[in-house]
Amino acid sequence: MKTNFIKGIIFASVAALWWGMPQPLFFDEINYIPSLEVAMHRGVWSFFVLFFSLVIFSEINDFFKLFKSSKKIIILTITSLLIATNWLGFIYSVSINKVQDASLGYFLTPMISISLGYFILNENLNTRKIISVLLMLLACVILFTSLDSFPYLALLIGTTWGVYGLLRKQIEVSPAIGLLYESGLITIIALPYLIYLNNLEMGYFSFNLSYISVMLFLTGIVTIIPLFFFNLGLRYTTLSLAGVLFYIAPSFHFITSVFILGENLVNQKFIAFIIIWVGVSIFIYDVVRNSRLS
Repeated sequence: MKTNFIKGIIFASVAALWWGMPQPLFFDEINYIPSLEVAMHRGVWSFFVLFFSLVIFSEINDFFKLFKSSKKIIILTITSLLIATNWLGFIYSVSINKVQDASLGYFLTPMISISLGYFILNENLNTRKIISVLLMLLACVILFTSLDSFPYLALLIGTTWGVYGLLRKQIEVSPAIGLLYESGLITIIALPYLIYLNNLEMGYFSFNLSYISVMLFLTGIVTIIPLFFFNLGLRYTTLSLAGVLFYIAPSFHFITSVFILGENLVNQKFIAFIIIWVGVSIFIYDVVRNSRLS
């Protein structure tokens, strides 16, 4: 039990690290491509990479067994819409040089995950965890006051991801199988759109192995890796802890946006960053302490 819990922490941390550093740098490299087109490519190439991977490892039959459960199909259909919306919001924020807004969205995500875990999944919050949550909430308030405009992108990103995690926690589906369904549903909409763009010679993808085409293909792999580890982590840990570990991602977004992408450093954001990690440290300390006592 304890081994599985540690595995869950490791898997969730790997996902958050990937989202925090490689992913925003990757999408910044293709920020001149319309956000909608990039989001569509993410879905299509994620589907094909997952599909052929499952065929190679002889696990594709498990995907078709999924259709025997109407509950799983309904939930995965909803999560497909949520993840597509989340992708679009994130890519759009990067394309308009608003990585810190995307970062704020992911700072909100753990708060949403902890709230959903407490009120819906009945996950326990003791005194230390409540203190850590209040510190995180204070930091989010500080971040909101530092913005020049209403953070609609942050709210979109945070809410869609928080609800996505909650719904995926409700069903017993392997990460690869669930992701194949989600990306497949997105592909049903995305592929005709991309073909339409190609016919009008408005799309950026071609089959000549150009740099742009290779980068668009790689959006599938860049997308699958963290999603796979996140969903794997959810199987072994609580939604609240997975949410707190998710703070790794916006922290690296913050570092990436300021020190690599050259966005301005706002004092309030730096203060909020410190407060959040004090809260995260308290939360993780409590989890580790309780795991040793159990």
